[in-house]
Amino acid sequence: MEAEIYSNDGVSGANAPITDIDVLALIPSSHNKMKLVLGDCKTLQKQSPITRAFWMSGLMNWLKAEKGFIVLNKKIEQDHQLAASKINVSLLSETDFNTYASSTSPNYKVVNSAILSLDCWDEYLNLGKKYHNLKPSIDFVKNGFWNIEDYRAQLRHTLLKIREAKAELNPERKLHISLFADLIALFSIALSSTVSEIFNQYLLPESKEKLSEDLKVVIWGGIENYNYYNSLYTFVKNSNDSDLRLPEWDAFVQLIRQCLEQPYAVSNVPLIMREIAFEFINESSSDWQFSKELAKSNLQSAKFALLITEYVCKATKVPVEFKEVLVNRLLSIQM
Repeated sequence: MEAEIYSNDGVSGANAPITDIDVLALIPSSHNKMKLVLGDCKTLQKQSPITRAFWMSGLMNWLKAEKGFIVLNKKIEQDHQLAASKINVSLLSETDFNTYASSTSPNYKVVNSAILSLDCWDEYLNLGKKYHNLKPSIDFVKNGFWNIEDYRAQLRHTLLKIREAKAELNPERKLHISLFADLIALFSIALSSTVSEIFNQYLLPESKEKLSEDLKVVIWGGIENYNYYNSLYTFVKNSNDSDLRLPEWDAFVQLIRQCLEQPYAVSNVPLIMREIAFEFINESSSDWQFSKELAKSNLQSAKFALLITEYVCKATKVPVEFKEVLVNRLLSIQM
C-alpha cells in the first residue's frame, strides 16, 4: 500500500518521488513469474477518468505491470470505461468494484486476513517512527524494493538490507518479527522469479554443481559477468578467498534444488509470509485464519516458506530466536 515511485536515473542525488500508487499487488502464476497489478482510487478534481487511465497506463509500462484498476466514488461514463479497457485499465465505481471482486474471488467477503486490516497496515507503516533505526528497512519494504527493476538485484538487495538491520532487530518485539517476516516475503518474490527462470531455461539441472554454475549465469547475467565482477570484488577485498556469491552459497543452491521440485509453488510463499508477518502485529485477534487456509491449500508452498525462512536466517545471521519463532509459526499453520 501507498508505494512511492521514483527514478533511479535521477540527477538530484536523491530518490525523489515522481508519483505514487495506492496499491501494488502480485498474483501468483501457474506457469511463469508473478503478475504485477496496480490499483488507484483517486483522481484530481478536474481530471477525467480516462485521463487518469492514461496515467495508469504509463505507470504500468514503467513498472512492467499487466493490469491496472482505478476505483472512483462516482459514476463513470461507459465510453471512458470502454476506452480504458483497450489499454488494460479497469475504470470502476465503488459499487462496480464490489461486483467485480465478488464475481472473481469467492473468498472476497469471507476471508479473515490480517493483511486486510487497515489498523495493521497503519501500525506497520508507522514502525519507522516508533523505531527510528529501522526506518531504512521500512522504506525498503514500502518503496525501495518495488523500484528495483531486476529481480536478481531484488534478491541481493533484500539480503543486504536484512544484514544491515540485524543489529537493530529484536526478536522480543512483535513488530520486529513482523518486519523480518515481511522482508522474507520480499526475498521470496525475487526467489520465485529466480526459480522460474532456472526451470524455464534448464528444467532440472542434473547435478548440484551444474545448478551452481547455472545460478551464476542467471543471477549475474552470464558467467563472464560473474567472473568479471568477482575478480573486481577479489581485488577490492585483497584476498584470494573473496567470492561474490550470495552468502551461504551451498545452502542457497540446495534451496533452489528443492524449490525446482515444484517451481511454481514458490509464488505462493510471499503471501504466506506477509500474512504471518501481519498476524504478529495484532495477535490479540482470534479471527486470523488466512495463513492456515493458505498452508492447507498450498502444502508445498508452506514447506518452501519454511525452507526459505531457514536459509534467510542462516545467510543473514540474525538472532536465532527469529528462526525459532517463525519456524514454529509455519509448522503450526500446517497442522
